[in-house]
Amino acid sequence: MEITLSCSTRASPWQNGFMERFFGSFKLELGDLNRHQEVTQFHESVALTMFYYNTKRIHSALKMSPAAYAATLLEKRLGVH
Repeated sequence: MEITLSCSTRASPWQNGFMERFFGSFKLELGDLNRHQEVTQFHESVALTMFYYNTKRIHSALKMSPAAYAATLLEKRLGVH
């Protein structure tokens, strides 16, 4: 199927630090997976966690949520203050 895997060198997690950080934070915020009785509950938890991560959670590098950051970029592009 001509698929090429993209992986860090074994025992070198710093090569993919951004994704390591994301998944570490995501799993922590998602919480205990064993609390879900159904797969649909798990899917809902993932969706809610992603929504929170992208719209409400303050990201340290941005000092705001990604949604707020995107809004500032749009305002700059449109010349709105």
